[in-house]
Amino acid sequence: MAYDVPKGRRTERIGIVNIIADLPWLLPAITGGVCILYAMIRYPKVWLALFLLVLPYFLMDTGEGLSVTEVVLGGLFTSSIALWMFWRLVVDPRPLVKGWTDFLLLFFILASFANIIVARFNHVELSGWAVDWSYFLLMLYYFPFREQFGKDTTTFRQFIALAGVSSFLMALYSAWTFKQKMAENMIYAYQIQASRSATMGPLFLLAICVGLVLIFHVKWRPKLLTFLVVVINVAALVLTFTRTLWVLVFACSFLAMLFLRWQQNSKIIIGGVALLAVSITTFYAVNPKVAGVALLFIQKRFTSSTQLKGGDFSFETRLIEVSNAWRKVQQAPLGGSGLRAKFVTWAPIEQWHNATAFVHIGYVGLIHKLGFPTAAIMFCVLIGFSIRSMRAALAARSPHAPPLARAVAIGVLAFIPAMYINIFMAGIFDQRYGNVMFAFIFAAVALSEEALRRAQEAPTSLQ
Repeated sequence: MAYDVPKGRRTERIGIVNIIADLPWLLPAITGGVCILYAMIRYPKVWLALFLLVLPYFLMDTGEGLSVTEVVLGGLFTSSIALWMFWRLVVDPRPLVKGWTDFLLLFFILASFANIIVARFNHVELSGWAVDWSYFLLMLYYFPFREQFGKDTTTFRQFIALAGVSSFLMALYSAWTFKQKMAENMIYAYQIQASRSATMGPLFLLAICVGLVLIFHVKWRPKLLTFLVVVINVAALVLTFTRTLWVLVFACSFLAMLFLRWQQNSKIIIGGVALLAVSITTFYAVNPKVAGVALLFIQKRFTSSTQLKGGDFSFETRLIEVSNAWRKVQQAPLGGSGLRAKFVTWAPIEQWHNATAFVHIGYVGLIHKLGFPTAAIMFCVLIGFSIRSMRAALAARSPHAPPLARAVAIGVLAFIPAMYINIFMAGIFDQRYGNVMFAFIFAAVALSEEALRRAQEAPTSLQ
């Protein structure tokens, strides 16, 4: 005797099937979410490692809006860190806040959430506001990074190794994207520069800063791998065609060299000159025409910097943009205009007026969206971690300092000035890669401090 499915249940099942058919990514997203949540609870290191290894794809800006994959990955990783923070604050009795910088970071997340009221009154779409606010949650990965990889030297080494692999994959993915853009209808020389992607440029610079110092503090096998990571990140940084980052490579390297011995500095200078000569020679040998055009573009990028009016349209764009954004700040200095709030500005490159929510000068952009008080909290967080980074780098000069902690502390400090400059040039705060970069910097500083503290308590055990 056949079993007849009741009409209500039959309709319900058909509805579920139709939903899955219309949204084929829904079932894999749910499965992936369950796996990530299970890993977060049972194997937190696996969860964090997965996060680091997926970053190259998640952080790359395609310029075509948010894809389904980006939305799914963003939802999974932001919701998982939110759930981890809830569990850690409510269930786990251990204190999470270990200083005023930790407190201010959590306070900033809560204060920025209150900005939803301002956004609503200013008729900002709440979906867009939620996306921008969710980026702030990426900074909270600092806390699980600190707790899971700060237990001993082995876990610290695991964190740096995972970060190195992630950085290597980012650089490769960026170079591959550049090659793909070059291969698509390559007709004119200007398409070499048009094919660039500067999205993850600051992350490449951060990897170079840490790797440059780390080379002198590891054994020969990790040394070779670190050198490879540095070289591929240098190549990816060159392909961004971002002159500010090019100049900062030399500035950050000089700052790091102040903490190194003269023999190590000599190797950096000789190695850098040799790498530059070999790269240019190889480039000309492989494709002399493209090499000549590329070097001409590099020269033009630098010479245009001397023509701030009428020549350097990027700089002129920033001046006009920040002037219009500042007028909005003056209208709402305390509460801001809301995340994703737009304003009208003139674009000298395109020669038109357009409504935009992005401000290249990130300090003004954050104030425009969140208001002075909330933005000041974030600025204090950055200043606090910068002070901690400087203290860690100075403490790393001790003969009892673990080599890994010394290298990371010096490398991160070398990048700190570049971080502030990048905020001035590229927004950072409302970018996925920017908030991930903050999480890594905060975690690296905390892990270095913890390793140095352990070394001070038991110097003889770490010889």
